[in-house]
Amino acid sequence: MKPMRLSLIAAALTSMLAVPALANDINVKVSGRAHLSVDHLNDGVDSGLNLSSNSSRLRFAASTEVAEGLTAVMQLEQNIRYDQSGGSFATRDSFLGLRGDFGLVRMGFFDTPLKAVRSRTDMFGDRVGDARNITSGPGMSFDNRYRNGLHYRSPAMNGFTFDFQYTPHNAENATVDNDRESFSTSFTYNANGLYAAIAYETYENAAGDDPNALRLGVSYDVSKQLKVAALYQNASNLVGGDRNVWGIGASYKIEDYTLRGQFYQAGKNDLADSGASMLAIGVDRNFGRALTMYAVYGLTSNDDAAAFTIASGGRDTRLPAIAGENSSGFSLGLIYNF
Repeated sequence: MKPMRLSLIAAALTSMLAVPALANDINVKVSGRAHLSVDHLNDGVDSGLNLSSNSSRLRFAASTEVAEGLTAVMQLEQNIRYDQSGGSFATRDSFLGLRGDFGLVRMGFFDTPLKAVRSRTDMFGDRVGDARNITSGPGMSFDNRYRNGLHYRSPAMNGFTFDFQYTPHNAENATVDNDRESFSTSFTYNANGLYAAIAYETYENAAGDDPNALRLGVSYDVSKQLKVAALYQNASNLVGGDRNVWGIGASYKIEDYTLRGQFYQAGKNDLADSGASMLAIGVDRNFGRALTMYAVYGLTSNDDAAAFTIASGGRDTRLPAIAGENSSGFSLGLIYNF
């Protein structure tokens, strides 16, 4: 572990030691999301009708003020397969941590700071047309949760926040050489309807390479009705060569409806004709925060040597792409938050 990473974690832990003890009640919250859609998907050769559960989840969270200015926090979140029955335990953000004037320190399995930038700028998260179809397309893997994560988040200062996450090894068992380590960091401004972030991430893969990515993301509430967003990504040390990705999106609210759309472009890597573009448009019918009905149409256009899909990110039923063929989908979905 590099000295800078050690000092950041040590400083956060040291700042918590001199706080007087305080007994208090435990606050427990159960929440989640049921998100299903009926999709007609086309890989450019064949097509079919599918049912998909899309990042549906069940979450248990608890917090306790254990001393003045110090709160213990935990979360256990798992994926639920409403479409095929079953799911996996603790496969989503699950952690134990401490929160106080020093910020937040936590350990576990959760989204990286780099992934969070895409989440905040994606107009079609967990739907057909999700930005991950492009940002984490062929040869790229930058929207992950890593095992054994250690994370520090600074307190918000005039809208600015710093995040640093280190993973000593992305493996199930103990290690003595910290193979497959990673770190991800971001600097974020979030105030007055403006979200802007810069993030960097690098990880060691199974082959011993060190893919890395730089992301810039911004979203802005132009008015109560109109929101715009943009993202840029530069990815390096990839199999096949470096690749740039950019995207723009917008949503517009009209009473109980929200119109939304986004366009993403993946530049070519070292291979000729390896770029792709994705367009998604949709409409939501909102019933408060609890229930959303939506319709989405998405199309990914692949160059002759590209194989980007339209239905992968955030979905349990995915459509593999065929190189050189366009991928499209029409989706009718229902999201219930509880």
